[in-house]
Amino acid sequence: MFRLCAVGSGWLALAVSSAIADQAECEATVRAIMAPFGDNAPEQQLNRFGTSVTKFGENEMRGYSLQTAEGSLYYDADKNPASLSFVNGDVYTSMDKGKTWTLANSTPKEVMDTAIAGIFSQAEKATNITCEYGVDLDGKTVNHYAVDYQTYNTGTPTRSEYWVDPETGFVWRDTMHSKGDPEMFITVDAEPAPDMTLPDPKG
Repeated sequence: MFRLCAVGSGWLALAVSSAIADQAECEATVRAIMAPFGDNAPEQQLNRFGTSVTKFGENEMRGYSLQTAEGSLYYDADKNPASLSFVNGDVYTSMDKGKTWTLANSTPKEVMDTAIAGIFSQAEKATNITCEYGVDLDGKTVNHYAVDYQTYNTGTPTRSEYWVDPETGFVWRDTMHSKGDPEMFITVDAEPAPDMTLPDPKG
């Protein structure tokens, strides 16, 4: 009897240990998605192009976005290029549908470094991280991740969710619910866009 109990306890300990390891891997994956810089940078970063819907209080703004390793290009609801941001902190705007660009803001490197450090801290302090594998998303099999956190610069409680290709790491959909006053919801549905590139704002 004692031997059977000992064996059972051994299996239980193994199961608990495995569950802890699985949760640790889950949390590491989500934290890397939240702060994809440095050691967390994906080995293969595919360009993303898709719809972006932002609901802020009673207002709703629809547009499109192209996200690359170099930065992001945002389009209005008519797919006219409107805002161009680079990872070095330079932000450009266009008033003529992307024909010309004007530098709107240039963030110093030390400020960018502080912001990245804040994003890392935000990810490390995140809670309620869950991972669900083999989920269906519009006919695609994906992994679903969810996480709660406080934005590093305002402390606003926020929840994000990601629907990720298990083989490539491509994020097909991501949502953010910022629980400020008013609340804000952002949903991005994207497709791989390997042939799309950011424009050269200097011509």
